[in-house]
Amino acid sequence: MKISISKFDYTATPFFSLPLIFLLSYLFELLHYGTKEKLKSRSKNGVAVFITLFLSIVFCTVLAAAAEQVSSGQNEDEAIEVTTDGVGAIKGDAADARRSAIDDALRIAVEQARGVLVSVETEVQEYALVRDEVATRCRGYVKTYKILKENKDDKENLYRVSLAATVLLSNPKESAPVVFDEQKFKGKIPEIIREAILISKKTNELSETINMRKDSELNPEMVKKLHQRYLIMIQILNSIEPPRERADKHQMLKMGIAQKAKATRLYADFLFGGRHPEKLRLANEINRDANKILLALKEKFPSQPHQRTQAPLRQRPRR
Repeated sequence: MKISISKFDYTATPFFSLPLIFLLSYLFELLHYGTKEKLKSRSKNGVAVFITLFLSIVFCTVLAAAAEQVSSGQNEDEAIEVTTDGVGAIKGDAADARRSAIDDALRIAVEQARGVLVSVETEVQEYALVRDEVATRCRGYVKTYKILKENKDDKENLYRVSLAATVLLSNPKESAPVVFDEQKFKGKIPEIIREAILISKKTNELSETINMRKDSELNPEMVKKLHQRYLIMIQILNSIEPPRERADKHQMLKMGIAQKAKATRLYADFLFGGRHPEKLRLANEINRDANKILLALKEKFPSQPHQRTQAPLRQRPRR
């Protein structure tokens, strides 16, 4: 079973196909009326059309490429990446054994991702209960994978593969597996928001440290774990179907967490990937927008007195 995401097919989109059809038709017409005089007279009137069509094709190609890049960027903050090994018994046909080994590795990848999901730390006990409940009701879904190594073991009649897989808690093409009615939504979502406020505060502290140039002792593993907590929350929110009248608030929460995850990843890229000023500027901008969203949600779902969290820190510009 091969699970993969195909590349963007530019020619399959109406944006690209229509101008291409018109362009080919125009060229065919020029060839059909291809005497020197007629070609010259028709070409004068058709130059503007030709240029317009050509620029349309270029524009649509760039637009499609940008859409693919945006989609690719979003995946960085939505999927859990794991590396696993699988084996398949060789019973005559090595190709069948290879497929069995890949299936085995993908099954282990889903189990391993589920283990990551329920093992990520949290300071909010009630959120952990919500997380575990959602995890137990989701089957897991391998979005894509890449084979890193494979070999045929003739001595033991086994085919072995190692692969890297990106795993989602649920299939985004199917309906959410966990349905929240009004009562459950009002009872469970505040726990998720409390966790969101806590990890949001950590991202704000990270931002403060970087912008004040006090980041020399920051631990890459700590930043990685923080980003992982966002990934888990995104997975949980994507697996929940809220009441219809609450869908806008649920979407608002997903947007805030996705922005926080992106900002955290950009801070990590800045710290450990070259310290490009533009990356830091973008991270600060995204983080500020996410803070506004989460603060608005906190007001709609206030914490209990004994569980109140501090408001996110305001960022200071890096000098």
